[in-house]
Amino acid sequence: MKDRLDRLLKATIDECFEKNVLKRTPLPDYVIEIPNNPAHGHFATNLPMTLASVQHRSPREIASVIRDHLKNEDGFLENSEVAGPGFINFFVTAREWHRILSSIIDLKDDYGRSGAGSGQRVLVEFVSANPTGPLHLGHGRGAALGDTLCRLLSFCGYDVAREFYINDAGRQIHILGESIFSRFKQINNPEYPFPKNGYHGDYVLGLAKTISEQIDLETLSDGDAVHECSKMGKELMLKEIRQDLKRFGVDFDFWYSENDLLSSGLLKNTLETLKGNGLLYEQDGALWIRTADFGDDKNRVLKKMDGQFTYFASDISYHLEKHDRGFDRAIDIWGADHHGYIPRMKAALLSCGVPKDWLSVMLIQFVKLWRRGQEIRMSKRAGTFVTLQELLDEVGVDAARFVFLTKSHDSQLDFDIDLVKKQDSDNPVYYVQYAHARICSILRKAAEAGITMPDKTDGILDLVSLDEEMALIRTMAQFPIILTEICKTTEPHRLTYYLTELASSFHKYFNLGTKIPENRIITSKKDLSQARLLLVAGVRTVIANGLRLLGISAPQKM
Repeated sequence: MKDRLDRLLKATIDECFEKNVLKRTPLPDYVIEIPNNPAHGHFATNLPMTLASVQHRSPREIASVIRDHLKNEDGFLENSEVAGPGFINFFVTAREWHRILSSIIDLKDDYGRSGAGSGQRVLVEFVSANPTGPLHLGHGRGAALGDTLCRLLSFCGYDVAREFYINDAGRQIHILGESIFSRFKQINNPEYPFPKNGYHGDYVLGLAKTISEQIDLETLSDGDAVHECSKMGKELMLKEIRQDLKRFGVDFDFWYSENDLLSSGLLKNTLETLKGNGLLYEQDGALWIRTADFGDDKNRVLKKMDGQFTYFASDISYHLEKHDRGFDRAIDIWGADHHGYIPRMKAALLSCGVPKDWLSVMLIQFVKLWRRGQEIRMSKRAGTFVTLQELLDEVGVDAARFVFLTKSHDSQLDFDIDLVKKQDSDNPVYYVQYAHARICSILRKAAEAGITMPDKTDGILDLVSLDEEMALIRTMAQFPIILTEICKTTEPHRLTYYLTELASSFHKYFNLGTKIPENRIITSKKDLSQARLLLVAGVRTVIANGLRLLGISAPQKM
């Protein structure tokens, strides 16, 4: 609808230029928005205000010229008006809104789908947790965000790939092995020392018992035992991570191993390329890259004095390999504590000829878990954090995914367990799912009463005319627009806002009938009942499509 109005405005401006009622000038940027107050129109534009300086005329005068020359031959608009300092408000005919509803009914699961992405290849890397412990709340938030973003991008015509980067090389895996071996030794010798930076939590003891049942660790030297504990511990934790993510409804196309990257010689090739481009130098016994020449606040170390490569070295190689795979764009979802990493990574990529905007990074802020007004800080299992498994056991997948997406990823999230376990309107996911279930119940009751959905919508939708009904259609009409915008801005939380708004509008509409019988959805008039059934079926479709994109079920009964 908004695109159609935009085409109408551009055609009108062209005619104004042709007739010389406006001077021909480049068209400036302008917006078409939906006013908060429907009395101010279904859409409004600031186009006259953006033209004022180049036309040397008042915005209201320009608005009047545009309004008088509107190319509205097909009767798309019912009315238009000049408002305020120079806005134009537009009122769309009821017939056009009814056409929108008809298209929702016809398209069903495909309503909102588009080709906006034009097949652009996008690689989304998310979660990428170290396989040294169970997934925690932050990983869960990142998983919900990344998976939902991928679903939305795919629905809007992007060619999307999901990737999990396995940090299975380096010091942290060795420390995991030391921690497991220490817990094994402590079974018979409680005084056996635990590594200073070791991993705590009952899961480490569980790993020690599992590994010791498969390998006789006592027959190995301490070094070999730690090596085996590192290798098997990583594999067991990665298996658990995969299981947790599958339970959470998250799958990946690629599991990219840091170990494989290092053993492939890719890092060596990257360093040779950087050296050949004059980007490396040695200082104080370390190897540095000149990222400061490309926007970073200082140069960075790639190889330390002790000969160990930094994480940054392998990360550069990994991201260059992503680019070499032919993706048009890469999106990384990282924890908020990695904010300082973004400029150095972009600088390194830029130094290798990768466009600055090829990589986008979304930072996940912290999640706080609350029960009975108190923050939950500890987990018996993990020792220092609440695991994703524990959360899912408590509230379920649907509630967890929805709540993780109720705020922008760059805002801290408070997760209230008591709230999301309520079976009432205070629970955000219940509120939306109940709207879907309530509509399913209405349709079942209608069928039991012998009121069936009409085969054709022609004419009958004219009976959908209450202000609340038209408001519902207008809200549903925003769905494809919002999906396209979310893909551009990478803000999946806007979908939860939208579904909550749509559910609220539906519940208010449903409640009209509790006070005024003729406003009930199923009335004594069959044709009116059928028209309203089509309306609520449209609402059900949009809610179901939105929940599916969030990775959440749309129950028929609650």
